[in-house]
Amino acid sequence: MMPTLTAALAPGAESAGTDVPRFGVFEAALAASGDHANPYAAVTASAVLTPPGGGPGRTIPLFWDGGKTWRLRFSPDVEGEWRWTVRSSDAGLDGSGGAFRCVPSKRRGSVRAMAGHPRHFAWQDGTPFWWLGDTAWALYTNSEKEQHDRAAVFRYLDVRARQGFNVVHSMLISEADWNNDGGMPFSDLAGEAINPVYWREVDARVRHLAERGMVAGLVLAWTDKGESKQSWQHFPSDEARLRYARYIVARYSAFPVFFIVAGEWAMTRDHAASRRLCAAVGAEIARADPHRRLRAVHTSGDGREHLKPFAGAPWNDFGDYMQTYDDLHGSILFCRDENRPVVNAEYAYYRREAEDGMVNKANSADADVTRAATWDIAMAGGYVVTGFGTTYFGGHRCRGLFDVDAAKNDDWEAQLGHLRAFFAARDWWKLEPRDELVTTAVPRGRDEGVVGDRQGRPPRVAYWALADPGGREYLVYVRGLNAEGALTLEGAPADATFTMRRFDPRTGAYAPLPPHRGGGTVPLPVPNGQDWVFDVRRTT
Repeated sequence: MMPTLTAALAPGAESAGTDVPRFGVFEAALAASGDHANPYAAVTASAVLTPPGGGPGRTIPLFWDGGKTWRLRFSPDVEGEWRWTVRSSDAGLDGSGGAFRCVPSKRRGSVRAMAGHPRHFAWQDGTPFWWLGDTAWALYTNSEKEQHDRAAVFRYLDVRARQGFNVVHSMLISEADWNNDGGMPFSDLAGEAINPVYWREVDARVRHLAERGMVAGLVLAWTDKGESKQSWQHFPSDEARLRYARYIVARYSAFPVFFIVAGEWAMTRDHAASRRLCAAVGAEIARADPHRRLRAVHTSGDGREHLKPFAGAPWNDFGDYMQTYDDLHGSILFCRDENRPVVNAEYAYYRREAEDGMVNKANSADADVTRAATWDIAMAGGYVVTGFGTTYFGGHRCRGLFDVDAAKNDDWEAQLGHLRAFFAARDWWKLEPRDELVTTAVPRGRDEGVVGDRQGRPPRVAYWALADPGGREYLVYVRGLNAEGALTLEGAPADATFTMRRFDPRTGAYAPLPPHRGGGTVPLPVPNGQDWVFDVRRTT
């Protein structure tokens, strides 16, 4: 287990001499002096942190944590002594300050776009990051009916970390109006009566996730679909919405997180107002966050007219953070021209079953279907946030209880591990989509019955290619061709020799193939109609 993330101080304590690991969390608790009916809404407070050697200060809001307690959280990225000073409308907070020393550590920070390869990810320390996400919308809430509580969440996170997941996204305010052991997030949302005890429980779960080496995707609030009493639209004003956004930045930006402005942002009765809201909240997060955590918005709807809704917005760090169930490969390619990472954040919930036992989510019926959908995304240079019916919403909307150990998930969990290991074994960020290099007489297929929550599947015939621009490595994925179907890789450098292996995405096993000499057209022997991946590497 990794060591504790936080170096904490008693209220009002001078912090000189406090050691904080690089990319760890410095925390100071401070005491306000004024009497305020609602400190959350009435008091303004922020800290300016000066990095070692001087230079521009970094400003972050403080957050109210009940009573007279306010907290500062900050994650230092430069070794040496940092100094901090508070500016506040409360006399007891104003002028507080101190120092701490940032010391070397093996921590990697949070995730960001990779320098030099902006469509891909890296840890803050520069280590490449192959994004593998899972969905746990209810991560911070409880349900007695589903036996979903803190112990169940910790167990879930421990299992997912062992399985190689490094991203989990979730809702901070539940669309299902669930609480946790601390109560509801706001005891009165219209009155902006935030409940710090609820958020302390969120703290514990975010820390546990971070200590397992994972990054938390935090959806600040859901859009108003008429299903939730605590959606963005139920805040009393735009000022209240922006105040809540600043509170979330103050409380969580020091952890390995990224921020998702809204869930299903466009599924609202006032589309134009929702667009304005998301743009304002995204810009406010960007302004308030000195850590520069990634920012996204969770889109929804099939068809390219729903993609890239905030393309080019300076606060939006993704080509898209989409929810779409059809044209999975093409949707990723369509968004890559933004030169930012592209994630399909909701394309399948594995074997999500209605009460009659029928799978009722597209691309989710069995491992063959979900695997095909996932490889279609990965072979376009995109990334996934997958999901399992038994865990994606705390057991909600799926027959049975919340269960991270459900046997019916074993096959897809194992095959996701094979996918992750396959890409992690190479410099995947150097590979570009080159589907035109793969040829066969059999045309690619089309999606079948993929509409929202109906059971559907990706094309039965597909073939895609990723290639190193220098012609050193080619990956070719194929499914739906019989043993007689001729498949070739075109355009390989002439007068070259290539080693070849065939990868089985069901088992993770490689089979060596005879080397190919001469470049140009490289035949790829497809043994049957199942899916296969060819790894072709130039040796001379």
